[in-house]
Amino acid sequence: MARAATRLSRIRRESFAMITDVLAGARFLFRNSRLQAIGLLLCLVTATGCARLVSVDYQPTNPLKGHGTVGTAPFRYQATDEHRVRPRQVGTHPSAKTELFLTQEIGAFFAEALRMELGRSGYSLTEPSDRIVSGTITRFYLDWSSMEDRSFELAAVYTVQSGEKTLFSWNCSSVQKGQNRLAEDGILIRRGTADCMQRFIEAAQGANAF
Repeated sequence: MARAATRLSRIRRESFAMITDVLAGARFLFRNSRLQAIGLLLCLVTATGCARLVSVDYQPTNPLKGHGTVGTAPFRYQATDEHRVRPRQVGTHPSAKTELFLTQEIGAFFAEALRMELGRSGYSLTEPSDRIVSGTITRFYLDWSSMEDRSFELAAVYTVQSGEKTLFSWNCSSVQKGQNRLAEDGILIRRGTADCMQRFIEAAQGANAF
């Protein structure tokens, strides 16, 4: 009787050990499958590239002074209108494996930068105005393909309107270059934008547009 009980106990222990081994093997296979899936995902990311966000802490810098009221309207982003990029996407070289995005839509970023520069110059932006500045960004492009430096190219058309009448139109282009480092992206975008803003305000003042 005691011998039979001992044998039954040994069989139970061996059965439990077999079950444990099976479960451990299943967990090992599952872990391996997860590792294989993660590895495959990393390979896909490496092959296709990934998106990178750039936050531009824009600060107005122009030294010009003015007075009166000026209104602003949203700027169009031509590359988005033509379905070449998304509203927040910066144009890049075709060989680039990484897509570059601002943290806000490029048209909105540009219009806000203009408001900040006009405010710094002394113009009132809160009161109604019969002179509205808007326009189109025709190029907003960052290139690091040379491997030696990075360059930002900006082109925009500014328009000052009063009702249906165009009072003033002005084209700006700016090219900014810097070291080939990721940290330069926001700096170059900020410098190019500030360059166009200052030159536009100066040209508009010279033409008595506001």
